[in-house]
Amino acid sequence: MLNKVFSDYFAQRRNYLTEINARIKIVSIAAAIIITILSQNIYTPLIVFLFTLIFVLSIRIPVKVILIRLITPLVIAGMILLMQIFFYGETPIVRFDLWGIHLVGYKEGLLRGSLIMVKVIGATSLVIFLSMTTSVNKLLNAARWFKVPNTWVEIAIFSYRYIFVLLEDAITVRDAQKVRLGYSSLARSLRSFGELMGATVIRAYDHSVAAYEAMMLRGYNGTARNIVWEEKFGAKDAIAAVVFIIILMSLLVFNILFY
Repeated sequence: MLNKVFSDYFAQRRNYLTEINARIKIVSIAAAIIITILSQNIYTPLIVFLFTLIFVLSIRIPVKVILIRLITPLVIAGMILLMQIFFYGETPIVRFDLWGIHLVGYKEGLLRGSLIMVKVIGATSLVIFLSMTTSVNKLLNAARWFKVPNTWVEIAIFSYRYIFVLLEDAITVRDAQKVRLGYSSLARSLRSFGELMGATVIRAYDHSVAAYEAMMLRGYNGTARNIVWEEKFGAKDAIAAVVFIIILMSLLVFNILFY
């Protein structure tokens, strides 16, 4: 389940979104994120979120997977909203007395926090859309076309590969600890968690040494070749570019009208 949620499992499928050239999607998503962040109303980010949600649901991405990816940004956005409500503004709208602490919520903080919250949700949904419709190899191919240094591309390749290798190692160790009642009490849980982290670090070092030695044996000289390939533009990419431009222009006009 974790591999499906955090890997490019869904991006490997063949559908009308995954077949669009990655460079078009990257440019369009970057422009949409800029429009979302610069928006001064809550409607534009919400429309962006609605559009991305419709797109990902149209290619049969499970709602559960989308919610799991949204949990962390939603928690962060919620904390920002609460901080803004109680620490920014001058017009009181609500009061709380909790354990001797007097809290006052302000109207200005609610408005400002709501705007920040929807911006976070809108921008995050765009990143989720990109990751669920574009495989890693296509993203790296586009990165090289955008003249991203080869060293960065190679680091990204190895980082992505070994994130899941180390995740599998950590899950194996954790399952072994559970069988031996390693999490039966608080003290044992803390000890087992520390051992789990230590074992993961050791495994990471072992994997790095093994990968380095294997690359040296295969003649690696500091530059990996033929890691990615070039995508060519087609008719469907031109149509997609026009559609994305229309959507972006509509968002921009809407943002200006409701500034």
